[in-house]
Amino acid sequence: MSTKRKKKIRMPGAARAGIGLLIMGALLVGFGQYLERGALSLYGVIIVACGFVLYMTASIIAKRRAKI
Repeated sequence: MSTKRKKKIRMPGAARAGIGLLIMGALLVGFGQYLERGALSLYGVIIVACGFVLYMTASIIAKRRAKI
């Protein structure tokens, strides 16, 4: 019985923080839309954008380090 194992890539802390910001920002956008608060939704969009940038840069850096 042969088991195929994938090489596990460890997620850096910055990538985890980026995912957390994405989720928190999405919740803020949702609550802002539900409560009809434009400013809350705008802050949520900004947080989502920052979380996405943080996650992508951390992932790219981790992949480059894994190749070396």
